[in-house]
Amino acid sequence: MLTTIMKYVAIAALLTGMFWRLPPNLRSYLDFVITAAAVFVLVQAVNFRKYAWAAIFVLVACVFNPVQPIGFSFSVLIALQVISATLFGVSLVALRTTPRMTIASIIQANPRTQSL
Repeated sequence: MLTTIMKYVAIAALLTGMFWRLPPNLRSYLDFVITAAAVFVLVQAVNFRKYAWAAIFVLVACVFNPVQPIGFSFSVLIALQVISATLFGVSLVALRTTPRMTIASIIQANPRTQSL
């Protein structure tokens, strides 16, 4: 659930960065949010053993790294943001978690198991 929320937050941050030209100090905050979301998705992809997705999000985390930022022209930055927002959007579907079944309790009113 937290990873899904982070994906939506990253998409919102990328859309914010696309439509507003931010000064570098505010840009670093958006880069931090995008990098954190990429790390969350990276961990999720490794847990699902989808290493291609993990490699893609390592690249996203490297491109938007706020500690050692890489300078891009505005048009290249917009293109990278569109690609990254698309990747986060597709990962919402491709890396979907399945809900876990609950464990039946012995004090449950209608147990689904039968006695031997």
